[in-house]
Amino acid sequence: MSDLKDTIKLILGLIAVAGVVWAYFHLLAFLKERGISLGRYDASHELAKVEIQTLFHGNTKDEDQI
Repeated sequence: MSDLKDTIKLILGLIAVAGVVWAYFHLLAFLKERGISLGRYDASHELAKVEIQTLFHGNTKDEDQI
């Protein structure tokens, strides 16, 4: 009987943690819809960086070659 009580406490603890995480993510989504930031980094507001990578690195005869 003691094992059953411990198992139930463990399951209820995991459910509580999952509920807190669920509420936290929904709160973040709710605030993001309204444009409110909690000081967290948000990559969706930055422009994508485009880099050009070439096969020729180092010394080349033509400096304009990309």
